[in-house]
Amino acid sequence: MEQWSTTAIPPTRRAPYWMEAVNKAYVQLECTVPSRSSAPFFGAITRHELAAVSLSHITSTTQTVLRTPLQISRASEDIFLLSIQVAGAGKLVQDDKTAYLQPGELALYDSTRPYQLLFDQDFEQYVLSLPGSILRNRLHNAEDMTACKITSAQSGTARLLSHMVSELTDCPPSGGPSVDTSLADSLVSILVAALAENLGGLPLQDNTGSVRRDRIKAYVLENLRDPQLNIGKIAKRLDLTPSTVHRAWEGEANSLTSWIWSMRLQGAEQDLRQLAHQHRTITEIAYHWGFSSSAHFSRAFRRHFGVPPKEVRENMRALAQADSKPI
Repeated sequence: MEQWSTTAIPPTRRAPYWMEAVNKAYVQLECTVPSRSSAPFFGAITRHELAAVSLSHITSTTQTVLRTPLQISRASEDIFLLSIQVAGAGKLVQDDKTAYLQPGELALYDSTRPYQLLFDQDFEQYVLSLPGSILRNRLHNAEDMTACKITSAQSGTARLLSHMVSELTDCPPSGGPSVDTSLADSLVSILVAALAENLGGLPLQDNTGSVRRDRIKAYVLENLRDPQLNIGKIAKRLDLTPSTVHRAWEGEANSLTSWIWSMRLQGAEQDLRQLAHQHRTITEIAYHWGFSSSAHFSRAFRRHFGVPPKEVRENMRALAQADSKPI
């Protein structure tokens, strides 16, 4: 995990420090902040890698961010970025299109072409970044989807994507590279599904099987806590036959059933490591994530993570107590 904050930086040095932080966290950019203000500029970024995907959380006061042809010529980054507005408001401009973002709204932009991000008030965002090649392999004319606003309140997949990005950014997984890769793939699938759902007039590049797989993943992740979730229910809800679901899933490392249980275990592990859930018993968390037996949950958890759930809970509480002790 990487972190940048202007809190300890002298006010006169905050602008250049912030410029460097933004360039390290994202792509090569120009960033301007007000030179005269009643309050000093503030900005903070937390960022971590999840396999090929990058997740970040940014809070800041007023600023303008530019990706200019000069930066593009100097740096070869090919990155798609998705901004998820949490607080304040922002404006994204790319290719003569403008997306005005309010809390709960999302928009995509592409580092290979100039863009502007304009914030005239304090704001907070989550940002998902991924290599351009990954999205282009999944969507035809992905560039046409930039600066097109998506409202999570009107889109189940966008709402799910926003929730996953915020949860994984604030509480990064600790299961190792295989878990990171699985979660990153899930995020990409939900991003593709959200773009297809909300910007469906734009054609999909991938074949029908891959599109169905993305829909399956998005539906499963939105309904992980349903203890009745199974192949038959997935097929019925997506208007597919069970055999079509199985065919769409071909090529994945694990069976669909195994993947569902893996995602449930990762969700439970996240809850066990969060102070916000310390009042809930391990059994309650297990049932919340679709398990119907605490014994089954404990065995599966230990097999998946190498430690029992009780140890994860105890480690979380020990760390919390250590952090609360006065220095």
